[in-house]
Amino acid sequence: MKKSIIDQVWHKIADLDSQGRAATVSKLEQVVELARRISQAEGEEVANNVLEHGLIEVALLRCQQIQDRELGLDYDDLQIYYRYATNAMKNAEKVIGTELAHLDL
Repeated sequence: MKKSIIDQVWHKIADLDSQGRAATVSKLEQVVELARRISQAEGEEVANNVLEHGLIEVALLRCQQIQDRELGLDYDDLQIYYRYATNAMKNAEKVIGTELAHLDL
């Protein structure tokens, strides 16, 4: 990938404060846009395979809901969703960099 989605802003997702929430919203938008672009270029099945069938988006959405105190979950739960999203996104970026490099994402 040209520019990694996992950057200094991404790491703020792990925080329960307003900066963490802002980071989550921003990165969720980037992941949704990435999925859209892959789907348009290579098809929905490829996008699903690369981006864990939408589970990265779901994990980020759960982070946002925890930060908004919507689910009755706490910091530990935030860390679980954050770490899943981080590991899955790292794997997706590797695949994009090797198998989908021609898309110039």
